Amino acid sequence: MVAGSVLAAWAVGLGLLFARELNPSPAARLADVALRIVPITTYYVVEDSGRHVGFASIAIDTVPHALQVTEYVVTESPAGARRTEQLAVHLSRGLTLRDFVSISTRGPDSTLMMGRIVDSMLVFAAKTADTIPVSLPAFAGVIGATVTVLRDGPRVGATSTVRTIDPATGRSSERVTRIDAESLFVVVDSAIVDSSGRWSPVHRDTVRAWRLVAPSAPALDAWIDAQGLVVESRLPNGLLLRRTAFELAFENWRQAHPDRAVSARGDGSVVSGTWLASGATRPTTTLDSLQVRFGASTPREFAMRYGRNYRAGSQASYVRAPEDRLHSRYALPTSASWRKVFAKELAPGAFIESDDPVISRRAVRLAGQDRDPAAIARRIVGWVHDSLRAELGAPLSASAAVSRGSGDAREFALLTTALARAAGIPAQPVSGLLQHEGRFYLHAWTEVYLGRWIPVDAMLNQMPADASHISFMTGAADPGPDLGRILSRLELTVVRRARAP
Repeated sequence: MVAGSVLAAWAVGLGLLFARELNPSPAARLADVALRIVPITTYYVVEDSGRHVGFASIAIDTVPHALQVTEYVVTESPAGARRTEQLAVHLSRGLTLRDFVSISTRGPDSTLMMGRIVDSMLVFAAKTADTIPVSLPAFAGVIGATVTVLRDGPRVGATSTVRTIDPATGRSSERVTRIDAESLFVVVDSAIVDSSGRWSPVHRDTVRAWRLVAPSAPALDAWIDAQGLVVESRLPNGLLLRRTAFELAFENWRQAHPDRAVSARGDGSVVSGTWLASGATRPTTTLDSLQVRFGASTPREFAMRYGRNYRAGSQASYVRAPEDRLHSRYALPTSASWRKVFAKELAPGAFIESDDPVISRRAVRLAGQDRDPAAIARRIVGWVHDSLRAELGAPLSASAAVSRGSGDAREFALLTTALARAAGIPAQPVSGLLQHEGRFYLHAWTEVYLGRWIPVDAMLNQMPADASHISFMTGAADPGPDLGRILSRLELTVVRRARAP
């Protein structure tokens, strides 16, 4: 009897185990889907009746304790009307929706919509805030199609039901998706540039995909591969997205009109390195003005630290200092009381050895008998530009950069600061971003005080530095790992820029 009871209990337990494996709970099925989602960024050419009218990207990224999906579409009509749609969705590692931010831009006008899940309630904010009951699990954006393919498996004729939230209205609904067809696609995965700067396909892959169709809002008509990634999609406004290489989707479109709106990168992130480290061409264009828009991933604390223009969806403008600001408001040498006010900006510091004999002697030679700080600063910028080679290497201090004779933007900024301080001109290094050829790179430059703070860039031989310089940290030539990680995840769009004549 004891043996029979043990065997019976074992059989019941085994039956329950088989039942759970064959019929997992919805949460367990979603957890399995989450493990099979591939962090990747895919790029798309946007076409209107076969004409290349824009660029799109879908970025799936894993962040601490969460999954982030960012969709980005920018298009331009034949009349020049510009439209940008951006959606950032955050989910838990178990694919539970946490929040989403949608930014829609038409010309200078932007519409910001946000949603956040709190205790099975959607707190949706557009012009006003509403609280809407919602049943979980629910999805916003393209991640719903990804879950459909990975959870139920692609099979022609099969239907699947997924609860979706429309980011434009905050309304949730049960979307019934049907797999209508299966086909093979030839997708370009890399490109090569010719002598004219035009990119052409070089390698192609064959991808099997299934067509998912859902007529109910938000409507869906897309071809999805076995990894749950979009291969081709028809948007509700009739535009077609086709997956291809980044250069074919973005660079060719941008080069057709260099002044059109551009994003920092296809995945909406800043390039996490300087232009030199990233292998970009040397910047030669000088901008008089630059206007950028901050994307949905902009941290909320940016607005508190840098001003309200640094909020998600807001725009910030930068201009080059006019020539009349380059006139000095004081003469050298200055009084002791004056030097006391700028004690920090005149003293030697870490990596800024303005008291180094080599740097001090060079500063004296560059200053000569001149008492005009502006003229001396201009000579310092020119000497650093001509004396240092733009070359990668281990981070150096100002004195070490002089000895080696080379450096990246950091070393150019440190040496310029040290020479200016040695000459008696208050100076401080600055770190931030440099807009160049449609991207944003980490960069460093210097501010010198001529009665007002003037940015100068010895690496690019600019005095004053042009409007492509976006400052985030003053007093350091390196943003540090914390700010560097934040900057590399920013999403920036150039709204308007004007070149110097």
